[in-house]
Amino acid sequence: MSVDTRAVDAFWKRLERLRVEDMLGLAARPFDEATHAAAVERATEDARRAGLTATIVAARADVDTYVLALFNRSTVQPGWLEANWGRPGTVEDRANLAASLGEVVTALLLGDRISESDRGELLGPWESLVEPN
Repeated sequence: MSVDTRAVDAFWKRLERLRVEDMLGLAARPFDEATHAAAVERATEDARRAGLTATIVAARADVDTYVLALFNRSTVQPGWLEANWGRPGTVEDRANLAASLGEVVTALLLGDRISESDRGELLGPWESLVEPN
């Protein structure tokens, strides 16, 4: 099934202008984990019904690759008067960033195939980087 990726492309252009520290902040876990998990479950089912499971899985794998590359580009980031060893964030922060961005990509690829409330839940704080419909 063909999917319109323009929303993902526009989001990604905005994302790549952010510092890693800002990305980690936007990837903060939701307050209500149960509500969030239910929205993710419904989106997974909506993707299955729409025949987009493979597309979503591939997009999320691309997100994982991006996050790994983001943190592996350099082990030393120059500081003002010192060496800043590595990028910020724990391993858990990095995994959370990949999961959060994967949910954003899922919401954008599913578009109007999911409810507005589920879309909002999956986008979370990243919504500020998404172009309006």
